[in-house]
Amino acid sequence: MTAESPATVNPHYLDHVVAVSESGEVEVTEEIVSRNGIRLLAKGARIDAAMRERLLEHKLHKPLEDCVQVVDGVVAERFEPIGEILLDKHPLLRALCASDGSLGAPAALASLSLSVPMRSLLTIYAQSQQGRLDHAVGVAMLALSLARRLLPGEIDRHRVTAIAGLVHDVGELYIDPAYLRRDARLDADQWRHIVTHPLVGHRVLRDMEGAGPAVADAVLLHHERLDGFGYPRGVGGEAFTNDGQILAVSEWLMAMVESGKSPLARARMADRLVPGEIGSALLQVIAGAAAEATDVPVEISSAPPLEEAVRRIAHLASTLQRFGQARAFIDERIAEAGPSLRSVLEAGVQRLLRIQASFSSTGLDVHDPQALLGELAALRDPAVYVEIMTLVGELEWRLREVERRQCLRASLLPATERAVVEDLLARLKGAPAAATAADS
Repeated sequence: MTAESPATVNPHYLDHVVAVSESGEVEVTEEIVSRNGIRLLAKGARIDAAMRERLLEHKLHKPLEDCVQVVDGVVAERFEPIGEILLDKHPLLRALCASDGSLGAPAALASLSLSVPMRSLLTIYAQSQQGRLDHAVGVAMLALSLARRLLPGEIDRHRVTAIAGLVHDVGELYIDPAYLRRDARLDADQWRHIVTHPLVGHRVLRDMEGAGPAVADAVLLHHERLDGFGYPRGVGGEAFTNDGQILAVSEWLMAMVESGKSPLARARMADRLVPGEIGSALLQVIAGAAAEATDVPVEISSAPPLEEAVRRIAHLASTLQRFGQARAFIDERIAEAGPSLRSVLEAGVQRLLRIQASFSSTGLDVHDPQALLGELAALRDPAVYVEIMTLVGELEWRLREVERRQCLRASLLPATERAVVEDLLARLKGAPAAATAADS
């Protein structure tokens, strides 16, 4: 899937518009004309299911998003009560969004001036899936609060990051909903559809009234990482702008909060979980806020039983041990590789080395299962057990992420180079390694 021309009507976006029209009104704000001059819908007309096929038949003179209005849609004033509820519910969010005398984050969002196309896009996004508007408001509050701390006095930048937070995921409206289901298990080809949503969001927002290039550029970067291991473009280093970093961290933090899986413990270990992925200034803000949020009991109920914990730790240790054993082989492949394959392999190695260092910091990589079971059982402080298992869960997720990202990047390589990556991933899993051109 590629980001479509703004003048091409995306069928998935249009389906969301039609769905909104079934419970409310979607009105044409200016005449909709095809690129070759055919008048399709007059100003004031209503868009509904009957209009769907006609709109899909034509390329439009202007993007459909700029020509429609959801009547009685989302307005900025709605953000304040949603934000207050989120702050009351989540101590980590409350600590990160604490005001230093400025207008509180919920009230600041409520004071934003949103254009008609932006309000309509947010309304369609909010109705596309339950909880979407809460997520957007949470990310926007975090983005605003982090921008205030890292970019003091830069009011325009604060506004840009807040608006970008509200619309960071609107690109998902243009993706087949089947790929967005929480229970969907996606292969590399299917995951490529998900990876495009920052690109599509950027294209939709860059020329939209009330958004523009600065908002669009931040949205484009909201899944990138400082070490270049993010998506969709693998941007890193100086190319990963402050606005992009703030939005990326805000999205990561909100996902952490929403998961309900020990968000405080995870935030307190941010420097061990995401070294190299985000800047030190942001890490310090997260650690400071997590330290302040001390009014929540230890979330021991979220930790797994001891036997399951031992099994998971042993599996993680075995995978990383196989990585260590394969380093000489990997280094040989890197030395022989062309520029594209070398870039993929080096990125994977660096991410695995950080995962290995984080795991080693727990001291769990030198124990046999029975000794480990005894040590975990002997822990008297439940907070330590929760911390250990929280870190293990994060590292397991990151290992899966490495596999998915490497498969995705390898899918863009020639077959012989793709086979090298697939062989290395098989070795990490302990599966029989396939013969590659490099072995022959």
